[in-house]
Amino acid sequence: MTQVTQIPAFGVPFQQLMADSVAMALEGVALSQDQGKRLLENALELGAASARESVKYAEELRGRLTDATGSVNALVKEQCGLFSELPKDPVAASQKVIAASVEGSRKAQEVGADALKGYVSLVNDLWSRLEKASQETRENYVTFVSKLQAIAEATARKS
Repeated sequence: MTQVTQIPAFGVPFQQLMADSVAMALEGVALSQDQGKRLLENALELGAASARESVKYAEELRGRLTDATGSVNALVKEQCGLFSELPKDPVAASQKVIAASVEGSRKAQEVGADALKGYVSLVNDLWSRLEKASQETRENYVTFVSKLQAIAEATARKS
């Protein structure tokens, strides 16, 4: 027969108290482990989604800059050709150079505006994902703390 040591002040067998404490700790650790796993999964999903969107944005920006570089090269060639017309008709050549410069500036502004729109969209998407992840994390922690509290209360009722 096993002897059970009693704690006189509590009137509860010591071995039962230890068993309950260990059981409560194991439940709490399992719950914490699950919570940590969920939090890590959410963080990894957020990071992967952000990386995918960033790569997509960088690829789009690279394409726009490549197109803009081609347009600039064509504009420079056109303006060089116009300088050869300068001695023949200075006014017409000057007007063509100014018109080409205005067109080049307009195209550069379009590229910049498109890049800015893409960047704003990227930041908005990231912000939305962060808000969603933050809300899910808050909800998970409320649930987690409620479960821990329930474990502690159930153990207290046993005692």
